[in-house]
Amino acid sequence: SSAASDVYKRQVIAGEASVTVLNAAGKTVTLSNILGQTTASAIASSDNFVMPASKGIVVVSVDGETAQKVVVK
Repeated sequence: SSAASDVYKRQVIAGEASVTVLNAAGKTVTLSNILGQTTASAIASSDNFVMPASKGIVVVSVDGETAQKVVVK
């Protein structure tokens, strides 16, 4: 299915005080801390969507899919 291929193209990139999510336009991007508390949530407005994030380990989930952990500097 095309939905499955979209997941493989989606990428999460940690930046300086931000997280960039590629290929997630129209999806809900949720940032959480390592305790599982949601710190931010937004609908991605583009396929190169940047969200501000605090330093440290950030757990990124797109539309409730398997979360990815990234380290924000």
